[in-house]
Amino acid sequence: MKLNPFEKKLVQHPLRFWLQNHVEAPLLTSMMPKPMPSCERALEIGCGFGNGIQLIREHFGAGHITAVDIDAEMVAAAQSRWQARPQGVKGLSFSVADATLLPFANSEFDIVFDFAVFHHIPDWQTAIKEVVRVLRPNGYFVVEDLYRAAICNPLSRRLFEHPQQNRFNHSELLTVMRQAGFEIVRDRNAFNLAGMVLAQKVLR
Repeated sequence: MKLNPFEKKLVQHPLRFWLQNHVEAPLLTSMMPKPMPSCERALEIGCGFGNGIQLIREHFGAGHITAVDIDAEMVAAAQSRWQARPQGVKGLSFSVADATLLPFANSEFDIVFDFAVFHHIPDWQTAIKEVVRVLRPNGYFVVEDLYRAAICNPLSRRLFEHPQQNRFNHSELLTVMRQAGFEIVRDRNAFNLAGMVLAQKVLR
């Protein structure tokens, strides 16, 4: 499901950039094994306006980032934003894609990122299976997302447009990830409103 106009404005706000880079990024990287494993090929699902690209480059050291979103407007905006930067789009690829049917080969990526996107996906379970498919064995899935209690309430319904059926909480997310073939390396649960997960694809 695409963002509504209000949420598009919200994710472009400078405060959102600041929080992502100075609060969320350190929390996410602190969950990674040390030393940081090689993450040459990265995929960001739901790239929005391209905020996550900087985070992935600076904090995870990805050599090449593929950024996808179901909204063509967002993909075009992210690509334009990065084209205007000094480093340009070197090492970046952009495309419109559905998270439940990713247009990539099996085992194509070393690491996949979900920055608060899967709560927008009606069939999030299939999207998780797709992440498993495109990840190489022992590759990592970095998740930061919102849960049922955060989006299925009167205030959220008034401000945003999120699917209201088939939503998940922290334990339900972990269960589906394990069933899909992930080992949960570390996880954080903020009162079942939001959470972070670092998962590794089990070697097969």
